[in-house]
Amino acid sequence: MGKEVGRFLFYTFSLSWILWGGLAILTQFNLLKFGTALSIILFILGGVAPGISEIWLKKKYSSKEEFKSFISNIKNPRHPLAWYLFTVGLAFAACFLPTLWGGASMENPLYLALINFPIMIIGGGLEEIGWRGYLQPTLQKRWSPFTSTLIVGGVWAIWHLPLWFVVGTNQMSMNFLWFTLIALALSFLMTVIYLSTKSIFLCIIFHALINSFWEVYIPDTNVSSALFTLLFALVIFTAFEIYRKKNNTKAHQFLHG
Repeated sequence: MGKEVGRFLFYTFSLSWILWGGLAILTQFNLLKFGTALSIILFILGGVAPGISEIWLKKKYSSKEEFKSFISNIKNPRHPLAWYLFTVGLAFAACFLPTLWGGASMENPLYLALINFPIMIIGGGLEEIGWRGYLQPTLQKRWSPFTSTLIVGGVWAIWHLPLWFVVGTNQMSMNFLWFTLIALALSFLMTVIYLSTKSIFLCIIFHALINSFWEVYIPDTNVSSALFTLLFALVIFTAFEIYRKKNNTKAHQFLHG
């Protein structure tokens, strides 16, 4: 397992950091302005690296059946309506709730989230092929969902680091500690979705929704606000873990009792 995880992280970080590092150098020396076609291409390619890396590694090292099943999971939209409603509601809550404690402000109409949503599937959602589609379930073979989520959230936050050096990105104005706490909070929420549905597709949808709602509810990147969001995520995660373990116990008793 360690070798597989190391391989995934090596290719993901190498690809992303070379592209984003190059973009940072070009913008720092004013050789390229962020927002131009080339800068956006470099930005997006760096962002989809976790997905590209995992699809390539899966094709290279897995059986045809495993690869086919993995790809099917990524693009499978067939899930109960209740899970779509839950995914949309959870993403909305994570972005809206900070407005109640001064951690965000509504600066655009809500329909903007709907307009941005298809763009955000590429500009964020497809990362989940790597993070929740591979890294989370792989780490859970050795560690608990809680510990695995902490690791994935931490890795996810650090992976974004070069964007703080790209002149013109939103990250330049963000507090990195705030971002790390938010990455952990969102990781716990996505663990709930993934453990309950085993769906990479729904994790992609959730991630894209978060990025879309953030265009409406603009975060005020202060650490105390992020701690409240993390607390909210931990409450949801804990409630689902208790429910899941209770159901597993009942199923075990039914099968063996």
